[in-house]
Amino acid sequence: MNRNIESWVVGLRHLPANGPVCQVTPVIATVVLVLTLIAMLGPSFSFAEEAPPAAVVLYRDGKITGVYETTIQIDHKTFSLAPEVAILDRHNDPLSERDIRVDLDVKYHLLKGTTDKIDQMIVFLPE
Repeated sequence: MNRNIESWVVGLRHLPANGPVCQVTPVIATVVLVLTLIAMLGPSFSFAEEAPPAAVVLYRDGKITGVYETTIQIDHKTFSLAPEVAILDRHNDPLSERDIRVDLDVKYHLLKGTTDKIDQMIVFLPE
């Protein structure tokens, strides 16, 4: 048994100082460095900062051409207001239906699935 240990020890003496065991350390260090850089830079390359397509609201432009008891006209087309309509001014301050009058510029959004029901409207009051 001593002979087996002796041959093993003699074999170790002949290995160079930077043999295969020492070459693994730079490889591991490189892998760790690359993974760290990916973890740090990865979020900045993600698309999380972009708004999802469903969150983008497309407004139509128009001018109020008529105001009636239950409907309004924008560019001579008749619309009704959804029960939960959000009416805002250019500074995002809330307005009421009483603030709507003829000749005001507006941006409006139609309730999904309808062609004549406004659920969001921005009214541009004169400054």
